[in-house]
Amino acid sequence: MNLSMENIFVFDIDDTLYDQLHAFERAVNNLGLKTHWHLDIPRLYHLMKEYGDESFSTTGFDREKLKNMQIFRIKQALHDYNIEITDKQAIKFQIDFENYQNDIILFPEMEKLFNLLVAKKQTLGIITNGTLKRQQKKIKALQLEKWVPRENILISEEVGVSKPEKLIFNFFEDKLSDSIKNQTLFYIGDNYVNDIIGANSVYWKTIWVNYRNYQKPKSCIADYIVQNPVELYDTIAKLLSKTTETNLDN
Repeated sequence: MNLSMENIFVFDIDDTLYDQLHAFERAVNNLGLKTHWHLDIPRLYHLMKEYGDESFSTTGFDREKLKNMQIFRIKQALHDYNIEITDKQAIKFQIDFENYQNDIILFPEMEKLFNLLVAKKQTLGIITNGTLKRQQKKIKALQLEKWVPRENILISEEVGVSKPEKLIFNFFEDKLSDSIKNQTLFYIGDNYVNDIIGANSVYWKTIWVNYRNYQKPKSCIADYIVQNPVELYDTIAKLLSKTTETNLDN
C-alpha cells in the first residue's frame, strides 16, 4: 500500500473508542429482571444494536420515531429471550443507558494512539451516527477535541444522513482542505455494515475493530481486522512505520 507521509484516520465513537457494554449492563441490571442471571449480556447487547440499526434507516431523526425505535429495540432483544417488558420499563432502561454513558472513558490504548497520530502529524477525524446532543456529550466526556479538530467531527444528525450511506463520507471529504484531499483515508469502526461497508463504498481503507469477535462475513472487505485496542494501536503504528520507511527510501 502506498501511503503518503500524512494520512487521514477517521474514527467511529461507540464501541470503537470506549466500551458501551458497561453502560448497557448497568441499565439492564436496573430492570430487576428475575431471569437476569441467565442472560448473555454481550449477545443481548448485540441483538439490541441489530434491531436498532434495522429500524433506524426508516426512523431518521424525528424525536418521536427515535423514542419508539429505542423502545422497540430493547423490548425485541429481550423478547428473543422470552422476556417481556412494558414500554414504561423500556423508556426507563433507555434513560439509564444514556445516563450511564456520561461516565465513559477512552480505552487506554486509544489515548496512546491519538498521541502517536498527532506526533506523526496525521489528520484525525470522527464520523458518528446519532443525535447531536447525545454524541456531543460523549465527545466532551472522552475529551476528543484534545486530538480531533471540531471541524473534523461529523455527527449524522448535523447533515441529516447516517452511515452506511455514501453521502455522509462524502460530506466529510468535502470538509477537508484541498491540500490533504489526496491523502489516504482510513475509517476505523466496530459495525461491519455501517462502518466497513459504508467507508469501502467511497474507496476508503478500513480497519474493522471486531472487539466482540463477531463472525466474519464470507467475503470480508475490511483491509484490516483487529480483536482489541492493543492490536489496533499496533496495526496503525506499523502502517505509520511503513510510511516512514517508504519515504526515506525515496
